[in-house]
Amino acid sequence: THRFPDNADELVAAGMPGKQANNWWEIVSGAAKKGNDTPSVRFIADGDILLLRHVGTKRYLRTGNAKPHNQGWDRRVVAAGNTTAPSAWDFWRVRIVDDVSPRPSERLYAVTTRIQLINKISGCLLTATPAQLPKWGRDMSELICSQKNTSMAEGTLWNVEQVRDKRFKNANYQKLVKRQWLRDTVWINREMARSNNRLVPDPDRYKVIESSAWSWPFLIYPMRMGAWKDYSIKYYEIGNPILWWASAICCIFVYPAQIAYMLVCHRRKCSSWKPAEIRQFWDVTKLLWGGWFTHYVPFFFFGRVLYIHHVLPSLYFGLLLLAFEIQCAMRWYMPARAEWPVAIVIIAISGYVFYLFSPLTFGWDRPIKELAHLQWLPTWNLVTDPHLVL
Repeated sequence: THRFPDNADELVAAGMPGKQANNWWEIVSGAAKKGNDTPSVRFIADGDILLLRHVGTKRYLRTGNAKPHNQGWDRRVVAAGNTTAPSAWDFWRVRIVDDVSPRPSERLYAVTTRIQLINKISGCLLTATPAQLPKWGRDMSELICSQKNTSMAEGTLWNVEQVRDKRFKNANYQKLVKRQWLRDTVWINREMARSNNRLVPDPDRYKVIESSAWSWPFLIYPMRMGAWKDYSIKYYEIGNPILWWASAICCIFVYPAQIAYMLVCHRRKCSSWKPAEIRQFWDVTKLLWGGWFTHYVPFFFFGRVLYIHHVLPSLYFGLLLLAFEIQCAMRWYMPARAEWPVAIVIIAISGYVFYLFSPLTFGWDRPIKELAHLQWLPTWNLVTDPHLVL
């Protein structure tokens, strides 16, 4: 539905990771008779000519003489035309590259066969580029038709992920495809990295689920999960605020100040701690605080969109550090008879706050206004969203 600014009749044909309604295309044989919309089943072979008709817009995948947006050579790829009058630029020749299954590779199979699409007129090769379109193209990956039609680059290889035709039987891919652990691990991590790099935040739009790394330690913007209607099941990613805030104060303020104080005392030789106590304290806390730091600080340098659950790995380390600091404080500064009463009070407060917020953790299927008393900060969008412009 997005159009090129220099030609309103052409829709943008672009690439985007993930499955969605816009991904569906109908394969039309270039040899099909006019007016025959339901031909008999005919398998696609190497060298066949076909048209790709977009299911949602009924337009054909087309190239032409226009140049792509991000470069001054090769050819632009668009969705244009209509079902009654396809253009000569709409015809593509199939080149079967290989098949990861043991089946013969002369025929196109779903999922396992990799193909290339070559335009019948120009001989150019349909290619997905890493270059992104501007805002009018929703920052999607630009498709081009490259004149380098002998390339075997990954962006030129295509496959059919799914077929919606009841005349075909479902295949058992566990028997057809042999898993290769190392290859699959490298591939899936590379694809995840690519997908993450494409998730760029839009500064001109407010999204209720996004947040910035600076806001996570003090739980400024918890995240709604699911629909927020009265009788839908609602989850609120908030956790236990008391433990969340206490661990943040411990990691950001208390522990660094404590280390600085210990270094000053050691330099002046006025430390009241025994060497064994300092050694034990350092051996434990350097791991816990280091884990919190290395799992949290890198998010300040990420360019992708961020959500509050990204802080959870560092939160684990922060909570462990908080528990150890409480244990050291009671051991060093409290009489032995007071340790258990203090521990019981801390456990009781933590348990009570967990109980208060448990409906938001396990799911709340009644009007959210009944939990309005849990909105402890004005920035929380528990009941109403103060940042949403209606």
